[in-house]
Amino acid sequence: MKKLLLLLTICVVVNITTAQNPLVTHIYTADPTARVFDGKLYVYPSHDIVPPEGTKAPRFCMPDYHLFSLEGGNTWKDYGVVLDQNEVPWGEKNSYGMCAPDCIKRGDTYYYYYPAKPLDGSSFRRIGVGTSKSQSGPFKWEKSYIKGVSGIDPGLLLDDNGKAYLYFGGGKELFVATLKDNMKEIAAEPIKVEGLPAGYKEGSFCFKKDGKYYFTFAHVFADEGYSIGYATSDNPLGPFQYQGKIMDNINNGTNHHSVVNYNGKWILFYHFWQISGYNKLRSMCADYMEFKKDGTIKKV
Repeated sequence: MKKLLLLLTICVVVNITTAQNPLVTHIYTADPTARVFDGKLYVYPSHDIVPPEGTKAPRFCMPDYHLFSLEGGNTWKDYGVVLDQNEVPWGEKNSYGMCAPDCIKRGDTYYYYYPAKPLDGSSFRRIGVGTSKSQSGPFKWEKSYIKGVSGIDPGLLLDDNGKAYLYFGGGKELFVATLKDNMKEIAAEPIKVEGLPAGYKEGSFCFKKDGKYYFTFAHVFADEGYSIGYATSDNPLGPFQYQGKIMDNINNGTNHHSVVNYNGKWILFYHFWQISGYNKLRSMCADYMEFKKDGTIKKV
């Protein structure tokens, strides 16, 4: 009888765990940035679609942003389109290149950061920002991108002392810039994030735990593909010390992520393509993440 109860318990746990991922199935969602505002969990992802017929789309086809909140512990509410590619004041129309966004709260204002292809052709991607008094918008979009910043995947860190940092980039190098108090301009020239392994990197996301800064990023190994790596430092500007991988490659559907502490538990958000069967149509997922006694992260 005890063996039967144990088997049933294991089956229930397995069913619950597998039923939770992917988190959203009515649209394709990638690059999930998870944030907790006023005790509630929100996710700001990018949105994959099948390229419209006759459209010359980039490698990934991403036309807009949705946002989601966790309701009742097991339901994800879709707030609809937060920003469409053709609503970017400074952006090229129909570029289908709306890569990973982020949203952070400072004071009573929410700041939504996003990359887009600029109409002026000054860079592959620029990063813009919008503001709102609500975490779900509507957001008022700045008429121009953030000067001095070029790249994708903005990741924000608001430190305990009130200073804000913008991490970004994509390629062999990633960067960090201190933001001014208005959160719309950089206070100094961006600097390279030092101490990371060689190879293609993107998906910058930094968080703080027990006084230590954890800089996490998507990293491509030549013989493996996309994985999620991390490095640590006593300074948000680095230099950082590489600590290894948080998650191995998953069939090379890219591996963009974020990390959040929700209700006292650390959670890794990422994406995979188990619904579509095609690694350009991804779905956001989440799993619990644990730390060892020495502060290093157990591989998820």
